[in-house]
Amino acid sequence: MRLPRDTTRLSIVGLVVLALLAVGLSVAALRQPGRVTATPAPAQSSTTVPPTASPATDSSPAQSSTPAPSSATSSATPSSTPVTPRTVVIVGDSYSLGAATQTWVGPVAEKLGWTTVVNLSSPGRGYLATPRQCDFVPCATFEGTIPKVVESQPDVVVTFGGFADGDFSITALTADYYRTLRASLPGTQIVALSPVTTEAGPAPYWLTLHSQSIRDGVEAVGGTFVDRGQPGLGNGEALSAEAHAAIAQRVIDRLSQG
Repeated sequence: MRLPRDTTRLSIVGLVVLALLAVGLSVAALRQPGRVTATPAPAQSSTTVPPTASPATDSSPAQSSTPAPSSATSSATPSSTPVTPRTVVIVGDSYSLGAATQTWVGPVAEKLGWTTVVNLSSPGRGYLATPRQCDFVPCATFEGTIPKVVESQPDVVVTFGGFADGDFSITALTADYYRTLRASLPGTQIVALSPVTTEAGPAPYWLTLHSQSIRDGVEAVGGTFVDRGQPGLGNGEALSAEAHAAIAQRVIDRLSQG
């Protein structure tokens, strides 16, 4: 009869051991989630900090750098505009010579704000014709005068002539002159006036051809052509006061258009 009792005792002991194991496994299972939960906590805090610090770092330089350029620009612009000088070189023949107040040059300079006018005109100077006399060197054609023009580093160059060239083609000469002038002064405004005659009546046909050659040459380099038109504007020898006034007004009107 002892054998059954021993078997019963062993069964009870086995059940107790199984119960203890079950309890141990349950405790272990309850502790396991705690370890998983504790691990992400540091990860969340480390991820959150950089975004918080990053906007603060980016916004600080932006606030300090943005006002500085705007204030510097606004203060520089008004001070430079009113005092900007404009140097203008006149390249012409006898029709541009004389006191500024007595020629077309004076009224134009006053109206358009030409602060410095360098007059490189000489009697008989043209695209083809060499002057009869000069007050400066080189005493040459319009193209030969370009080195003297460049010395002044002008903002504007106005060329007025062509009548002295007579009944000879100046098409190639005008093209060369304005190309060379543009290459020498790439940022300068280049202006050309149509040639005129002081003689009464319609202008000779060749003067009309000169006017077209001059227009083509100056406009090819981005310059401005001012067409005064004909007939004659003087007494056969010199431009009258009325003629100078008419030329001045035409130049003012054309250049004021931009």
